[in-house]
Amino acid sequence: MLINLTQGHLKQLEACPRRFQYGYLDQLVVPANPAMRDSQEWGTRFHLVMQQRELGLSVDPLLAADPELAEAVHQMVEAAPHLFHGKDETFRQSEHRRTLAFNNFLLTVVYDLLVMTPSGARIVDWKTHLKPQGKKSLEQDWQTRLYLYVLGETSQYDPAQLAMEYWFVRAQDPATQKLRPTQVKLPYSAGKHRKTEDDLRRLTSQLADLITRNEPFPKVNLSTGQCLRCPYAVRCQRPSERYAWQMTDQLPAIDDIAEVPL
Repeated sequence: MLINLTQGHLKQLEACPRRFQYGYLDQLVVPANPAMRDSQEWGTRFHLVMQQRELGLSVDPLLAADPELAEAVHQMVEAAPHLFHGKDETFRQSEHRRTLAFNNFLLTVVYDLLVMTPSGARIVDWKTHLKPQGKKSLEQDWQTRLYLYVLGETSQYDPAQLAMEYWFVRAQDPATQKLRPTQVKLPYSAGKHRKTEDDLRRLTSQLADLITRNEPFPKVNLSTGQCLRCPYAVRCQRPSERYAWQMTDQLPAIDDIAEVPL
């Protein structure tokens, strides 16, 4: 049976093999942070609205129940009409899933929106973080790398014909504090494709070797500071700040909370 890997799994494996083992292979459940849960639920509702719009279904009940969500969707449509009224499209699908067999593993991606034309294709991703990420960070992120790599391997397009387009839908105008969706568009290339393939082969080969050993995966070096915010730090007998909210009234910054896609 082939193990299925997503961009989230690759991030964990590269950051700390032991964290990957606990979260994915051992399926250990960690306590949910209330603030994180609220942010994730909002992000899930936004993704659901965008998916239903693509399917031609009514989204009025969802928007009526959440004014902030309604405003975010309105501003997104206003900011990027080309995404919703495109021309010369040969394929268009929301929540589009693709799987690629690679080095005895399965690589799986789910695109919030995939748009293909005769001249190229672009992957659109809705981000519901309050604070937009920088271009350099996004270029190095496994989501960007894996999403583009799998599309390149499962389509007839050259890498230079592909692009990834992030939209931070909850970004605010500094002057007015009103919602102003922010775009980060990342082009692709043959060189980036080869680099991603090399790194994927390295990581999957490392994982295969660790599984074969049948022993606990190695921990990340404590000096990296990652353990302080890791949900499994206590299990590893390492210092942690992640669950201070369970013992005090102080919650982590919402900006630091990641979204959970559909």
